[in-house]
Amino acid sequence: MKKTNNNNHLFKKSMNKLAVTIGVISGSLVLLTPAAQAAETQYSFGGFVKADAIFSQYSDQQRAGNVGDDFIVPSTTAVGDGSNKGDVVFDSHARTSRLFFKTVTETDAGEVKTHVEMDFNDSNSNERLTNQSSSGLRHAFVSWKNSETSSILAGQTWSTFFNPSALPESADFVGTTSGTIFARQTQIRYTQNMGNGKVMFSAENPSVSLYDAGFNATNYTPAEITEGKSVSNNAYDNSGMPDLVGRYDGKTGALNYSAAAMVRQINYDYVDSDDSTIKGDNSQIGMGLTVSGKYAFSNGDDFKFMLSHGHLGRYIALNAFRDGVVEADGDIELITSMGGFVAYRHMWSDKLRSTVSYAYSEADNPDTITTDVTKSVSNANINLMYSPTKNLTFGGEYILAEREVESGADGDLNRLHLTTKWVF
Repeated sequence: MKKTNNNNHLFKKSMNKLAVTIGVISGSLVLLTPAAQAAETQYSFGGFVKADAIFSQYSDQQRAGNVGDDFIVPSTTAVGDGSNKGDVVFDSHARTSRLFFKTVTETDAGEVKTHVEMDFNDSNSNERLTNQSSSGLRHAFVSWKNSETSSILAGQTWSTFFNPSALPESADFVGTTSGTIFARQTQIRYTQNMGNGKVMFSAENPSVSLYDAGFNATNYTPAEITEGKSVSNNAYDNSGMPDLVGRYDGKTGALNYSAAAMVRQINYDYVDSDDSTIKGDNSQIGMGLTVSGKYAFSNGDDFKFMLSHGHLGRYIALNAFRDGVVEADGDIELITSMGGFVAYRHMWSDKLRSTVSYAYSEADNPDTITTDVTKSVSNANINLMYSPTKNLTFGGEYILAEREVESGADGDLNRLHLTTKWVF
């Protein structure tokens, strides 16, 4: 018994020493942590859970078989004569649910903010087993308020060429997809307050996609190159400069508006597949303009709009059109596209509302490309949204989307999209 008591005594004594040691170490670690040293930093997190149930019927295919089954992607709508009409197909997912983490720190050089955001919107999930979706980086940037009227941003976020506040409410992931500018990318942006508005300048990550109109190695340098790659993909994307964007956001009365201009390089290099040397290249300068805004009525209704024109390529309609065509002689002919949308939201009550919208865009494709490339896309939406409390929404939306190719063939998609969303 004595031996057991001694053991118990020694055990308790050892545990007391261990507890004191852990307490000292823990206290030291707390003192050394950045949070303790930077008491001015404020942290916040949030996001939303969104569950979608979708009934789709295509005029010329059974289903898209890709991300087009989850939300409107204009280029995934098949075209034909209507003889291959599909049945009504049901899909459901929660992959557009979202999480974000933010910090705000007061420093002697000015306020510094960070924002990291992700969703789970990945088209490579497997619904046969786990419905697991990959985590997708949406935003990751730092913003420094270097003066009382200006700031500098670096990282990935919405393109300065896109005004996200102009997008109307929709059950769909984007909504007015066929006519909207929509892009997130890494950039450096300078913002300066100016009167009732602000001006922004940015240099952003470039990306180019081109059609092939008969270009091949023997046409380009017959004496030197005997074989090469297809130019119908992005293998030749070799932009030497970022996309440059300038934008002004302003307000006059009940109208909030935005106007932006962009200059970008449409460039490719031809590489000999034998020795990987660059044998030729071609480059053009593309430009684009976009205006958008929101008019708020006194009864709570609002009207939103966007109109864009230029060498837009991937910036409009989720890359329904490409930037240009590589002709048989190796020269690039740029493609001009234009599009936009209008949307009206009516408040039936403080908890019930509807939005009616129409979006459209088209491309002026050269005659040298094949007749199955997209000429125009559109979608019309009407929805009913109910929010029993501020952050909880139940809704339903009917969507009719259409696509036409250069040959004149067209196809459409009829969709009923039901959604539940909780913002936290």
